[in-house]
Amino acid sequence: MIVDERPRGLRYLTPFVTVAMATFLASLLPARVDPSHFTLYFLAVMLSAWYGGWGAGIVSTLLSAAALDYFFIAPIHAVDLDAHAFVRLGVFLIVAIITSILTNARRQAEMELRLAHAELEDRVRQRTEELAGANQTLREEIAERRKAEGELLRLQQQVGRVEGLAALGRMIGTVAHDLGTPLNSVLGYTQLLAQESMTERARRRLGIVEAQIHRMGDIIQSYLAFSRDAPKHELIQINEVIRDTLTLLQPIFEQRQVKLITHFGTSVPEVFADANAIQRMLINLLDNAVDACKQDDKLTVRTAAAAGSEGRREGVTIEFADTGAGIAPEILPKVFDLFMTTKPSGKGTGLGLVICQEIIKSHGGSISIASELGRGTTVTVFLPSVGTPPQPSEERHESPHTDR
Repeated sequence: MIVDERPRGLRYLTPFVTVAMATFLASLLPARVDPSHFTLYFLAVMLSAWYGGWGAGIVSTLLSAAALDYFFIAPIHAVDLDAHAFVRLGVFLIVAIITSILTNARRQAEMELRLAHAELEDRVRQRTEELAGANQTLREEIAERRKAEGELLRLQQQVGRVEGLAALGRMIGTVAHDLGTPLNSVLGYTQLLAQESMTERARRRLGIVEAQIHRMGDIIQSYLAFSRDAPKHELIQINEVIRDTLTLLQPIFEQRQVKLITHFGTSVPEVFADANAIQRMLINLLDNAVDACKQDDKLTVRTAAAAGSEGRREGVTIEFADTGAGIAPEILPKVFDLFMTTKPSGKGTGLGLVICQEIIKSHGGSISIASELGRGTTVTVFLPSVGTPPQPSEERHESPHTDR
């Protein structure tokens, strides 16, 4: 504590206390150790000057000189102002001055050290704040950089996917073009066979073959249009397209002994779409579901009107839910990658879901897949409608599909 900060009363009480203690202690000493009396008052002056400063040191000097002359220097109980008294007084005064100077110097150094310490703390605090701000800025820059790197990676993947799809489109166009000529020959021979005599059952089956050849021709044309990015759109009833597709795949369901369950919503609105492309998408998804099923597994096909929401138009949802093998969690995020397949070698190309996704995207829709290993897979397709659907209702069928 600085001298000026100490209470004034205590500062000026100190000389009286220290001189009184020195007098008491000196009175206890024998007369022959007279120099010790001087030492005790010397200490009283030093303590008073140290604690009380200049004023207390001078008061202690006067009191010590008077007490020493009065009690311990002859004549006792009298104060003789001779040369010796003034010398003692001068010595005490010098001691008080030196003690005060040293004390003030030390305390000034303490004050400067305290101020320097406070300044250092302020600088450390300021620097800490600056470092914290720089650290926050650096974290933000790192986050922005990671975001930019993620966006760059996404764009690179998208470019790679577009390049792969472009190559796939060229390949589809080439294959479709090369299949056109032999398919026309098969159609010609089928029409020639139709002119020959045969049973009614054989003629009906030949008619089915001819109809499917025509359908294959339409598919080839649609693939060519797809490769040229020029699909043919028209208003279609999605329930009818699904029924036709299920009829076409009915022998596969029977062969694999998969139980087919259908739930067709009667309020499903029309969709402006390429019917052949939608049917290809349905065949791919149904084929995947059947391949994942074992004997007596179930495949449920459900359609319903989808209400509009923020960021999405009204439309139709088509759900394919099977109770088959399911997809492993580590594979599920990659199912839409080119040439990614979970089927055994020789059975899958890894193109089915890619083509399905591109067909759905070209119609403004979306596709999502949820799966649990060993419990089955659910594929949900959304296609936007061309109008507002009526209130939904549903008709239900629970029987294996049969030839109609």
